[in-house]
Amino acid sequence: MKNLQIIRPSELAEILNVSTVTIWRMEKRNELPPRKKISSRCVGWTEKSIEEWLDNRPYADPEAEAERESNLEPTVQ
Repeated sequence: MKNLQIIRPSELAEILNVSTVTIWRMEKRNELPPRKKISSRCVGWTEKSIEEWLDNRPYADPEAEAERESNLEPTVQ
């Protein structure tokens, strides 16, 4: 098995710079990827699912997103 990292709710809150209550609210609104049940009282998300989720989130500033997209396009020489 590959090296699988689990992100717990408190760690995800720290990563996103929000409270754990906000994490639960986002989860209730289906704004987060599905969590994994690790044990009867322990849940978390795979690092990969959170990375993919973040990569697919829109930018708050459309100009920043357009600039990022233009930097990703290969240059023709």
